[in-house]
Amino acid sequence: MEARRTIIAAVEIAAVIAGVVIGGKYGVMLLLVVASVAIMVRGGRWFEPRDGDRGAAWSALGGMIIGVAALGAAWIASPAIVESVGRDVEWTTEPVVRGSVQLATTVILVTVVLGLAAELVFRRWLLDRIAGAVVARGEPRQVALAAGVIVAAMIEAAVSPTGAGTRVGAVIASGGLGAIYVTSGGRIAACLTARLAFDVGAIIVQALRMTP
Repeated sequence: MEARRTIIAAVEIAAVIAGVVIGGKYGVMLLLVVASVAIMVRGGRWFEPRDGDRGAAWSALGGMIIGVAALGAAWIASPAIVESVGRDVEWTTEPVVRGSVQLATTVILVTVVLGLAAELVFRRWLLDRIAGAVVARGEPRQVALAAGVIVAAMIEAAVSPTGAGTRVGAVIASGGLGAIYVTSGGRIAACLTARLAFDVGAIIVQALRMTP
């Protein structure tokens, strides 16, 4: 049993390294496949009973409100950001959607799928896995959760298809999603709706040419 756990852990670490090297959506998909196998071998599953309880609906609503609020704040601040950095704000990794509602629709569908994959990988798998490992070492649960949030955020930023200059922003955004996940009692709906509200909203405002 112990040998199997060691092998699984080694495979997971190797997958994270490979995911960072590959990067982008392919890196996330690789991590999703490896995580699915690791969770299955451990006898777990992606979705827990808490994801479908009464609190999940409230968590989803709260996450959506946070995502919309974050998008609104970014939109209001965007003129000042453009003026200070001297270039346009990159609202999405798919600038082709600007001015095209048709293309935006396709990109939104892909974004929703990738968003779900990312939240499962970086929250339900990595955050929970890291927190569980820290608790097993005798650390308090709050310390373990904080470690899970921080490490998962750093890994997501490393995997994300962003330039080096935006890594810090990616860490902050991912850390915020991790905090939402933890404070919602580990319900995936909260961080997922927060992510999708921001990402999908950003695509829409880009498509409608509402951004600088």
